[in-house]
Amino acid sequence: MAEIDGLGSEEEGHTPSIRATARTIEGLLSLGVGPIELDELAEFLVLDEIFVEAAVNFLAEELVRLDRATRLVKVANGYALKTAPDLAKVLGRYLSEDQSPTLSGAAMEALAVVAYLQPVSRAQVSEIRGVSSDGVIRLLVDRGLIEGDRRRGRSGEPIMFTTTPLFLERFGLASLAELPALADFVPSAELVEVLEESRRSR
Repeated sequence: MAEIDGLGSEEEGHTPSIRATARTIEGLLSLGVGPIELDELAEFLVLDEIFVEAAVNFLAEELVRLDRATRLVKVANGYALKTAPDLAKVLGRYLSEDQSPTLSGAAMEALAVVAYLQPVSRAQVSEIRGVSSDGVIRLLVDRGLIEGDRRRGRSGEPIMFTTTPLFLERFGLASLAELPALADFVPSAELVEVLEESRRSR
């Protein structure tokens, strides 16, 4: 079993301890560059993935045990530090509207259509919503929450939109399989019904 308390040194030919590795991982994630995948951490640290995964698990447990303000979560196939759930509301009040822009109901509806039915074209989003969605699609692309396949657009076919890794990160999802129930995600009961019908007919 790997040593937890010793600090070790790769330069001395020793594998660093799990504790030291976890501290380094915490520092990397604190940079706020977005989720970092396990293999990327292992490559950067020049350590075995199994050892790095053990250090990640150790860090996650320590953050909870010490009741730190952050928690380690798995999102978008990588790891990131997020505010502890009990602090999210109070810390959210510190952010101004400009710092933490929210999505309108229309944008959330369009995002839901893309998230649950992707890949989907702009015209399909508009048809399902029953209103032109050009503006909200542009907004979602600008926010980095969805992206279009430009190659299809150039070949004369409609651009098909899908969600991005940033979407998973912002909504705290490890993968699309963790998407919440439609009723929890979409404000309109009518849109929920339309989406459910569209999914069943696929």
